[in-house]
Amino acid sequence: VCPNNVLQPAGFEHGFNALWTPKVVADWSGCEPSCNNCGQVCPTGAVRALDLEEKRAARIGLAQIDHGICLPHAGREACQLCVDECRMAGYNAIEFIRVGGQVDENGLPVEGSGYLAPIVREDRCVGCGLCQMRCRGINVKSRHVLAGSAIRVVAGQGREDRIVSGSYLALNEERARRRQEEKRVEGAPGGSDYLPDFLK
Repeated sequence: VCPNNVLQPAGFEHGFNALWTPKVVADWSGCEPSCNNCGQVCPTGAVRALDLEEKRAARIGLAQIDHGICLPHAGREACQLCVDECRMAGYNAIEFIRVGGQVDENGLPVEGSGYLAPIVREDRCVGCGLCQMRCRGINVKSRHVLAGSAIRVVAGQGREDRIVSGSYLALNEERARRRQEEKRVEGAPGGSDYLPDFLK
């Protein structure tokens, strides 16, 4: 039912109880942002039936960059495959930062030094795997400049959302609200030691 065949049945790698559990195999392909077929046909409810807006907000993993092999991070060459793929999917979860730059005697960055390298914005990444698929497809399979994808989607505690009911959109809005509150508290006089007036 998955148009990209990104969902594959698990074998015994996670034990007998996980046999045939659907798992994302992002080396083959990524989860199509405009598709929610899996949740519509799953007979057990292991994959929730979500409308497309909710599905696009559901975090199924987190992309992580291996700085040791990522072409820009390793200083080998410029590459923006993962950034472009994420933008095309509409997630905008991978951005560039300048790394390896020089600084002048005042500690300020020297313009034009260093290079741009990708970073993953954890608050935006849903773990679709499109970035991993693109990196592997071009840098591993076509160009043979890497032995494996430099960006991989990892699932597990803290990297995915598994809620049986309720809204992923509401969950994300609450996270954003908490992040804003933390930033506000950090920026208040006294930094993180901020106390409301009634507690002073």
